[in-house]
Amino acid sequence: MSHHNRSAEFNLSSWRVSAGKIIFAYECSRFGPFTETLSAGVALPDPLPAAMIRLLDLLHAALGVSYYKAGAALTINFPAFAECPKAQAMVRHLYREGMGEFFVRNELDYPPKQDFTFAAKTQKKEDEKKIKSILPPLNKDQALVAFGGGKDSYVAEAISSKAGLQTKLVSVVLSEKVAQTLSSLSQEKITFIQRRLDDKLRALPGEEKKSFNGHVPITAINILSLELLALIEGQGSVIFANERSADEPTMWINNQPVNHQYSKSAAFEKLLAEAIDECAPKSMPHFFSVLRPWSEIWIAAKLAQRPSALAHFSSCNRNFPIEGRQTQRWCGHCAKCAFTALLLAPFMAPTKMIAIFGDDFLARPALDPYFRDILGLGEKKPWDCVGTIDESQACLWHLSQIKEWQEHMLVKKNLAAILHQHTEKELADIWQQSLEPAAHDRIPKKLFEAARCLD
Repeated sequence: MSHHNRSAEFNLSSWRVSAGKIIFAYECSRFGPFTETLSAGVALPDPLPAAMIRLLDLLHAALGVSYYKAGAALTINFPAFAECPKAQAMVRHLYREGMGEFFVRNELDYPPKQDFTFAAKTQKKEDEKKIKSILPPLNKDQALVAFGGGKDSYVAEAISSKAGLQTKLVSVVLSEKVAQTLSSLSQEKITFIQRRLDDKLRALPGEEKKSFNGHVPITAINILSLELLALIEGQGSVIFANERSADEPTMWINNQPVNHQYSKSAAFEKLLAEAIDECAPKSMPHFFSVLRPWSEIWIAAKLAQRPSALAHFSSCNRNFPIEGRQTQRWCGHCAKCAFTALLLAPFMAPTKMIAIFGDDFLARPALDPYFRDILGLGEKKPWDCVGTIDESQACLWHLSQIKEWQEHMLVKKNLAAILHQHTEKELADIWQQSLEPAAHDRIPKKLFEAARCLD
């Protein structure tokens, strides 16, 4: 591991509002300036209240990871947060643990060598009366619900509706074609927040000045984008669908956890929520993940009871490149296809599974390596949004207890290896525990009770 080819500095230069869009500027000491444009589809107040200025500072920092990765700079300079300790803590973790997979897969030092600097903003801060006079009051009965087209989105929306909230589905997209794909996966209207990446990212210098590429903590960007829209519109809540299973690391390196899903984790949710609240205490829409107490197994059980969702959802990331959707809902060649099929199988018959996926995914040779990794029988978990190894093993064990599945090839091929790691009683206990909620402290009571009563 080394820092060969890493840039010296990465600067979050500035942001400005122009013609209803927000333009975010960055500067890399190696690759020069970058600019990203974001449109929330609604007019921003003029002048901007202090709370929104501070929220846009946070969004500026989050969007920056897409450009930071080009040079993986050793020093990151923020033109804000000098007097914001919660924001400082959040961005340090965002650019460190949030970029953990990026550093590891690019064979760079991890934990990374990084220095952070924070400056004071030059804008004058309006007082609380000014904030309240410009921004609409928050309606606690209205919520923005993040929608990505997958199983989690459908279950989160169902809980929100059952709790009696007036919900609006929102997605952050990088192209019109992605928006079209998402629209095809929902029976409801979706509001889109549009990001326009700098075209320069696709045309960076070649081998002699090699740029880096890789995974970024996209959930942080999406949360702050929805928080901005909610603040403009007076929505009381911003609801995401990150489950407790997202907390398990993908791997460990140098005694440090590296998690593909770090920005979906409970630890990062707390950091980000504190940074948002720091913008204007008690004046910001309440952001939380409504599925946080629940496991992937519980989510699958609830999805299986929703025929309409089963007919539309897609939890396959390969269907969402910037160029748009592929020809089908499932590629059948990725870790998420394997995991989603394994997760749903205990709750439905093989014939129903084939109707959903278009094939018997549990018998598909191309998915075998992914099943082994998901089940903890390979080298490590996949770099993807999959559940814990324990719950995957519990799923396979549970299939062995169901007459229609117990002779299935996937079960016969892997059950013995799993029983070398856990006893049947342990697997039965894991299965049962997966159907019960874990402790939670950020979800409003009526949302938690709606989840408990969801049929």
